[in-house]
Amino acid sequence: MYPELKDKCALVTGATRGFGRAIALRLADEGVNVAVNFRRSMTEAEQVVDEIKAHGVDAFSVRADVGKESSLRKMFDEIKSRFGRLEILVANAAWGVPGDLLNAKPKHWDITLGASARSLLDMTQLAVPMMNGWGRIISITSDGGQKVLPGYGVVGPAKAALESVTRGLAFELGGKGIVVNGVLAGLADTKSFRSIPGSEKVIEHARFHTPAGRIIKPEDIANVVAFLASNQAEMICGHFVTVDGGRNIVG
Repeated sequence: MYPELKDKCALVTGATRGFGRAIALRLADEGVNVAVNFRRSMTEAEQVVDEIKAHGVDAFSVRADVGKESSLRKMFDEIKSRFGRLEILVANAAWGVPGDLLNAKPKHWDITLGASARSLLDMTQLAVPMMNGWGRIISITSDGGQKVLPGYGVVGPAKAALESVTRGLAFELGGKGIVVNGVLAGLADTKSFRSIPGSEKVIEHARFHTPAGRIIKPEDIANVVAFLASNQAEMICGHFVTVDGGRNIVG
């Protein structure tokens, strides 16, 4: 569908499940070689690597905590050793401490901001020298960056910061052949969302109040990421494409 992506090299963070896994497989379907980042389960990462290789492209798993600069540097050293270059960076991995803002501790703030906004900046600084004049950087955010989601806690401000960093990078890199955008993912029934208190009630409510008739699936996000990585989206710069089945247009 996007022939210009064939033989490009990508890093997808948090690629063992949910959005990350779907994105990695979708890019592989376009002929992209993929570095599969994971933090905990090597078994899950290797399963994704095997699925990617079934598309006839190269792939390998690489462990890294995106919230730690030293870990990121080691990951990029591995990517440079394996691929020698990197054209596509998908910043999907993010974690934090949900709950009430008033109960948040300084360490909760630091961990959550580090794994979201700061990690995008750190990874971009490492990725740009490997892009050789053509690159795509795509961040993944959620409604929590723009509105209050009960129980989201410091994750909301972290997402807002991620969005601001995305726009700033788009401005600085737009004239260098590197296009930066994001995807605002609507509600999906994922393991990470299920970790938020009261999530089951929110999911059930959304199922009946989404104009498209269902909540989104990871593949919906993956399709938009592939489009943003393509040349067809080169004049979309610093924006977030909302993928939510119309949920946000309903009061």
